[in-house]
Amino acid sequence: MKIKIILSLFVTLVCCLSAPQTAFGQTEKLGIVNYTPPKGWVKKAKAENIVIFSRLDETSGGFCVITLYGATRSTGKPKSDFTKEWNNLVVKPFQAKENPKTEVESADGWTITAGAASVDFQGVESMAFLSVMSGYGKTVSVLGISNDESYMPQLVAFNSGLELDKAVADNPIIKREEPLPKVPLNKIAAMHTSELVKEFENNEIRAYRVWVGKRVRVTGTINIIEVGKDGRLVVTFKSSMSTYGNARCYFNKSQSSRVAALNAHEEATVEGIVRGWEDGFNNAKVFVLLEDCVVP
Repeated sequence: MKIKIILSLFVTLVCCLSAPQTAFGQTEKLGIVNYTPPKGWVKKAKAENIVIFSRLDETSGGFCVITLYGATRSTGKPKSDFTKEWNNLVVKPFQAKENPKTEVESADGWTITAGAASVDFQGVESMAFLSVMSGYGKTVSVLGISNDESYMPQLVAFNSGLELDKAVADNPIIKREEPLPKVPLNKIAAMHTSELVKEFENNEIRAYRVWVGKRVRVTGTINIIEVGKDGRLVVTFKSSMSTYGNARCYFNKSQSSRVAALNAHEEATVEGIVRGWEDGFNNAKVFVLLEDCVVP
């Protein structure tokens, strides 16, 4: 994604905080924030000061998660508010860079600071967009995470439809929980590693049509845990008496602490996206490859 271009559009539209509501749907309220839920999205409340909306295209695997964080007390400086929210909502959960490029605009007494970065969201390469609105002693944040830029207009529309109350006495600030909760992105198939390998050994053509590109949860006994030549973490499971192949899972560095807790010759469960056969010695089909893996 062209972060600079998207951020410019994002901030410009978010600045229309005082514009009348034009989106279809019933306006709802979260403390001092008036918002319109995106139509057709799944809504989930998290604590009394957090609302989550998610949308998933099961065909393409594209998704977007929008989390609205209600008002908290401002530090008094928009830049400090953004740094605090960015560290709590993006850096800590996703190990993103600490100082992203930001754009700042002001509207109707509010200062809007927006930033973006690439993140690993539940094993999927994605983009995180955070907008932090500071004013009248309060801070309100919206975090959007997506792996498909076609969702950007809906994220922008959600932000531009926000209306923030100003009266402190009428709108007390509510303490909220900080970490972004996990949002299931798909119905994940669960199986033993030997079952997955057997699918490819029995009928490779069918297995590629059914499993490649799908996210699965596999359980098996670990054979080797190592660091690959490309720096990724690699976990290879043992084969079974009914298969000659093995399942091999690749993890990004963000999963280091999770993988470090695993042990060879012990059973473990991981999630990953199936990619098919990975060539072994002399191009032999030995390993069924799973990428963007996580330890759930």
